[in-house]
Amino acid sequence: MGGLKFAKQVPQTDANCILKDFAEHYVDKEKLRKYGLMWNSFARKPKCISMEEIRDIPIPPEDRVFFYDERDKTLYAAKMEEVVTYILKLEPWDQVDACVFNREMKWVLAVTHEDALLFLEENAK
Repeated sequence: MGGLKFAKQVPQTDANCILKDFAEHYVDKEKLRKYGLMWNSFARKPKCISMEEIRDIPIPPEDRVFFYDERDKTLYAAKMEEVVTYILKLEPWDQVDACVFNREMKWVLAVTHEDALLFLEENAK
């Protein structure tokens, strides 16, 4: 993905383990078989947030996070601040389907081609 020049691609063997853990935390396997995208197959209902609210998520900007591009099946590592800047610069015609999450799997932010941002915390009901 051209806009992720700031990010480092995670090696595939590591990415497979990280994504398996992510799926166990957040994804309903039956929904995933039906819908094909992890963000559209969350086991619990996420909160839809606006672009402005992305800055209100209580994640330190210097924290390292994962950015999983579901379209090209690539996992990147980057600073949250860089990811937020990238997301805020997206144009309506940019086709992005991605999940952003931290190593501890405490939260996930989904960026969708439907111009929606979905946020889900591990302990949220």
